[in-house]
Amino acid sequence: SGSTKQLLKGQALNQFLLRKTGITWDSVPIQDVAIRDLRNDSFDIFREQAVLSKRMDKKDIDSSNEQLLDSLNLLDQGMLKRAAVLLFHHNPEKWIPGTYVKIGYFETDSELRYQDEIHGSLISQADKIVDLIFTKYLKAEISYRGVTRVETYPFPKEAIREAVFNAIAHKFYGTLIPIQIRVYADKIIIANDCVFPDDWTVDDLMGSHRSRPYNPLIANTFFRAGFIEAWGRGIEKIKDSSAEAGNPMPEYAVKKEDIMVTFKSLITDTTQDTTQTDISAIGNSIPMRILKVIKDNPRLSQSQIAEMLGEKHDTIKYHMRKLRLSEVIVREGTSQNGKWTIVDNKN
Repeated sequence: SGSTKQLLKGQALNQFLLRKTGITWDSVPIQDVAIRDLRNDSFDIFREQAVLSKRMDKKDIDSSNEQLLDSLNLLDQGMLKRAAVLLFHHNPEKWIPGTYVKIGYFETDSELRYQDEIHGSLISQADKIVDLIFTKYLKAEISYRGVTRVETYPFPKEAIREAVFNAIAHKFYGTLIPIQIRVYADKIIIANDCVFPDDWTVDDLMGSHRSRPYNPLIANTFFRAGFIEAWGRGIEKIKDSSAEAGNPMPEYAVKKEDIMVTFKSLITDTTQDTTQTDISAIGNSIPMRILKVIKDNPRLSQSQIAEMLGEKHDTIKYHMRKLRLSEVIVREGTSQNGKWTIVDNKN
């Protein structure tokens, strides 16, 4: 259609301007929207987060909305740039369709149980999505430390948060396709369209690299709010959070114009089928290290095991519960005077 051809020509022009003049896609001004059209609730969220992050001067945070936008370089001779509309307008899809996030819970790849769409400004989306995933789409295991209720999720929240915020900040919104998040019992898949630098390879992305965002204005605003880092450390933080939680490393499928990251829960890769297999299949993971400690001293408490392994008590409790549910280990006796027994699945 003519509108599609016009859109593609506009995208090609934006790419040309980016290469030749340094004008970025998110810095192009939009003429038919005013500062007064932006939502104060999005500014409120940003100011609250910016105070917590301590990445902006207090005078800029306390200034008017117009002055705040100017300090974030989101104005062009009084006109709002695309980034400003995306970040702070309650309905940016009026100008840029597809500016939202789809979340679905799947029993299988073809069986969708329920879904949500999160619309609104990018600031408000970032404020809602991670909480929605962890309150509606994931089930936490409940335990108690004394009288304190402890919730343990199958995926590290910090890693999921980093992946979601990076998807929002670095998405190529010119494709008009929403970010898609698929949640399963044993994995989460986050997929979005993006544009990588021409001279980058997959190894560049996965290794240490300097920050070169396609949407520098959006990325800078997210950085000021404390949502993301500004040093190209997003993937490293995701890996570190996954390792600290004892989860498998996330898997990345990277193409030139899109990226998909898959988080897998620990039980899928380590304990799901251990009742039919040798426990050595768990490998040199936290569960395997727990088993080695139990084998040498079955009367240790979970706190003592955590101290020996240099891990958090909640982390050890989470993995030992998984091992017990999978009938890899059993507890005999009381919590004070009992012992751990490793089930011999070969007999």
